Amino acid sequence: MTSPPTVSVITISFKDLDGLKRTVDSVRVQRYGGRIEHIVIDGGSGDDVVEYLSGCEPGFAHWQSEPDGGRYDAMNQGIAHASGELLWFLHSGDRFSDPDAVAQAVEAIERNGPARESWGFGMDYLLGLDRVRAPIPFSIRKFLAGRQVVPHQASFFGSSLVARIGGYDLDFGIAADQEFILRAALQREPITIRRVLCDFDTTGAGSSRTPGAVFGDLRRMWDLHGRYPLGGRRTSRAYLRCREYYAYNSRFWENVFGRASKMLARSRRESSVS
Repeated sequence: MTSPPTVSVITISFKDLDGLKRTVDSVRVQRYGGRIEHIVIDGGSGDDVVEYLSGCEPGFAHWQSEPDGGRYDAMNQGIAHASGELLWFLHSGDRFSDPDAVAQAVEAIERNGPARESWGFGMDYLLGLDRVRAPIPFSIRKFLAGRQVVPHQASFFGSSLVARIGGYDLDFGIAADQEFILRAALQREPITIRRVLCDFDTTGAGSSRTPGAVFGDLRRMWDLHGRYPLGGRRTSRAYLRCREYYAYNSRFWENVFGRASKMLARSRRESSVS
């Protein structure tokens, strides 16, 4: 009888001690029959973080608190220290949804073959927005079109698969997690789990981007891999330009009508007072 796969949870953090504590607590309450090794890569947040990390019992599989080259450099450092068959990236401030999240995810993974060769994702709950994100079933065409964002913190990656596709592209920018996911998807179909696996902190930099930045990253990703949602480059780029135009104009008219509504409400309040 084989033992359950070791799960390497990699947490990156910078100047977020409270969020880091929440993440660590959610890892430590997991009811999983196998081993979870927790790796924390902090970007040099100060003495309070060092004191916390060094004082945690039991200790971490690895932790460090020193300057790095940004979030994806930190994640690549985490990969270098991981020894598990399954890698799970759970950033500071994010947390597993409940104590059985890892166990139930691994159970679903193992029904589909060796964990080290697999990748996939579940659903996440968006903190602050009070909704669940569930891009299931997975469609690479919708993913390439930007209509299906895979929740990175609810995703898991087999160590052998990661060794083949390499780490995160440090030159790609904030959307390097989605580019990493595309490389995994080009290797094999993901395992999808219709279950909330993590609570995602939506206050991060990647959660408040302009349509132009998001669509620009999609175009770069298409050209980098030679894969386009509508078959050809020209047709796909024309489609995306239409979506970008619609997105900007929708926001424009939302702002206009929003301001008009506020002015009307203020006018009514002033009239009632007089």
